[in-house]
Amino acid sequence: MGEKIVFPDELQRIIRLGKKKMAEEEYLSSCQYFKKAYEMEMSFTVNQLYVAALLKLEDFPTALNVAEDFFEEYKKDEETLAQYLRILLLNQQFLVARKTIYQSSLLTKEKTHAFMHQVEQLELAVDLLDPENLQQKRQLLKCWDQTKGPVTPNAWAKFQQQLTYPQFVALMQDFLPTSKNNFLRPRLIEELVLLKCDKTITTNSWQDVTMQVELTKLSLPEEIPAYKTMQHYFESEIAAVDVQMAQYCLAELKMDLALTYPFVPFTKNTALWQESYVLQYQQIMGKSIAEKYLEELLEVNLQKEKIRQIYHEIL
Repeated sequence: MGEKIVFPDELQRIIRLGKKKMAEEEYLSSCQYFKKAYEMEMSFTVNQLYVAALLKLEDFPTALNVAEDFFEEYKKDEETLAQYLRILLLNQQFLVARKTIYQSSLLTKEKTHAFMHQVEQLELAVDLLDPENLQQKRQLLKCWDQTKGPVTPNAWAKFQQQLTYPQFVALMQDFLPTSKNNFLRPRLIEELVLLKCDKTITTNSWQDVTMQVELTKLSLPEEIPAYKTMQHYFESEIAAVDVQMAQYCLAELKMDLALTYPFVPFTKNTALWQESYVLQYQQIMGKSIAEKYLEELLEVNLQKEKIRQIYHEIL
């Protein structure tokens, strides 16, 4: 069966009809036309028209889902960025809005302050009008902690819904000191760093040691110098010799990073950790000499064994 052919005149006709209905304030009909146009041509221009109609219908969740098809495009211009932030706030996605503002290179300090003030005012209203929200989120965190496994993207998106920044920080200060979920804890700490939280928090490490962490001193996981050094080594030197080995080493490295952040073990003895990933792959491939060399990396092996045990707990 061949591809569907869309004639430009037909697409433009449907767009004109959609705009006409928008001008006449017949938003449901307008939305139907723009949806059809979007199905014909999934472009940023049509996306904006479709999203505008959805907002008029106050279908905020669908508007956000559609806008996310062109998330990168919305971030490239101050006007479209403002439009995207508005959609986030209408969906009460306060944490995502804050991160989007912080990560934008388009905004001046004044614009950043203005947008952040708007977010804070809306957060204040939510805190006052829905005091039970915090307790619901706390219960959800407890459930996740008991599973000891990763959180799905859909579950995470639901958790962020209607969650304000002050609520999130308060939750983390209560939850992290006793959390046992080694997959959840790194994600929560990374979220605090992305939100530029300036608190010092107490949390357990993947080695079951209680630690104090100054969030302002933490790098994001993939910006940790030791990680970047090893990533470059595998992508350049190892990949030039054996692409499959490089892919294996990178996958293992990323798994270890995701589980151990922010207490990443390979920030010390980075060269030995680097060597261990290569030897581990060679051992799997049946090279007996690799096993001998691996035995010499005692400290690294002990840490890797602990990480493997954590992964095995959820299998």
